Amino acid sequence: MMDRMDACQSGGTALSLMHAARKADPDRFFCALFLPAAARHAAMVLIAFNHECTRALALPASWSVAGPMAGLIRLQWWRDVLEGGNARRVELAASVLDLLARGAVRRGTLVAMIEARECELEGLPDSAAWQASMLDGAGGMQVAMAQAAGIADAGVLARVRLLGGVYGVGALVRYLPAVLAAGRCPLPDDALAMAGLTRDGLRTGRPTPTQIAALRAMLRQQGRDWLDRARAGGRLPRPALAASLPAVLGLRDMREGPAAPHALPRGMGDRLAVIMARLRGRI
Repeated sequence: MMDRMDACQSGGTALSLMHAARKADPDRFFCALFLPAAARHAAMVLIAFNHECTRALALPASWSVAGPMAGLIRLQWWRDVLEGGNARRVELAASVLDLLARGAVRRGTLVAMIEARECELEGLPDSAAWQASMLDGAGGMQVAMAQAAGIADAGVLARVRLLGGVYGVGALVRYLPAVLAAGRCPLPDDALAMAGLTRDGLRTGRPTPTQIAALRAMLRQQGRDWLDRARAGGRLPRPALAASLPAVLGLRDMREGPAAPHALPRGMGDRLAVIMARLRGRI
């Protein structure tokens, strides 16, 4: 599949982006291989861009003094790139701007992905704010993939956005203890309160297994709701389905079982589930 990647890109740049994408986000990398050949280079650029935005959420050691400022500055740099059109001699930034110049992806989609990370850094006060952040972030990432694959229909993109949210929810279910331990808090204050937690408290202590279970139950319910809404429209066009395939992994991560989801490494079963969804033509 790789040898058919967008021929307008130099082999070195394409190979570098491919390796970066595979290392940064193996789930989306694998799913992106099922996109139309002409969209795969764009997918690698988008995966790398999304990874850079997500890196801004890693809290600095001086959080108690600087708060979210370091992350917001990093995100503002990317916002300036998108809005000013200056790559500043950064290869990835130049590749992102090339996608925009060619009309492969909408600028608003990428800006919304940045804003979703800004909202997380500043705090998500309620479930409505969290849902919007998830759908603009994880959902927006898959929308950008669909746009790169030639999908422009607003209704189809809305369903892809929901399925991107399903993947984002599944990832949180899978990695929630590790995410919280790293200092991130991608959850709304009202959900934390229902589990007996606070955002500030998570910076100095760790949630109990019971509290983690309550948060995971909330995430699973939201994921099921988004899945039902996405499925209500029937089958997606094949390029849109390909852009939505990470949702298959999200659904597997949302499953309840005796082992914690994050303890189960990706394996052949995950890859086969993605392949079968592609062959069936539905998620």
